Amino acid sequence: MASRLNLRFQAAPRQFLEKTVLFSDELTSPEATALMRNKIAHHIDIQPLHERSTARVLSGLHLYADSPLISYFIPPSGSALIPREEPPYRFVFFPEFNGSRLLVRPEGEKWLRIDCEQYLAGRAPEPEAAPGSPYCDSFAYWDHTSGDLVGRIRATAVLVKEAGHPWTVIMQQIVGTPGFEVVRRVFARRLRY
Repeated sequence: MASRLNLRFQAAPRQFLEKTVLFSDELTSPEATALMRNKIAHHIDIQPLHERSTARVLSGLHLYADSPLISYFIPPSGSALIPREEPPYRFVFFPEFNGSRLLVRPEGEKWLRIDCEQYLAGRAPEPEAAPGSPYCDSFAYWDHTSGDLVGRIRATAVLVKEAGHPWTVIMQQIVGTPGFEVVRRVFARRLRY
């Protein structure tokens, strides 16, 4: 696999996720959790993993061998506050997205709170449709994973902010036996807020 994965991802995130498996499970390792504690933005680095790739956390800017990829991260079953418009960092990474759902709610005029629910066992009603709900949008793994799929179906989700557009969620569906995973499909849509 060619290097410069951070640069390739930043230049065309959707196209990158359509062609290259990106695992995000290392972002929740004990070492990564310690590096990200009490920080708003993080030094994410995409590393080659044979024909696939994995996202990890670096302790500082000086450790990049590639283009810096400073991003937000939503911790497992946690939340983060991100700017609606013109954020200093244009990517939000999630823990491995299997059985997960992101929830979006406004915080004042300029902010969004993004929550990450995990361990959902199947489809659930959209929380934004409930009367009096604080949420304005949601995006769930189970809304896109059903039917004829068998085996372990993994997923990686990333929010991307393009200038002049709302945040966009991109979810990569990963299938295959361990060591031979491939991208099955990519689902993407702009968030409503």
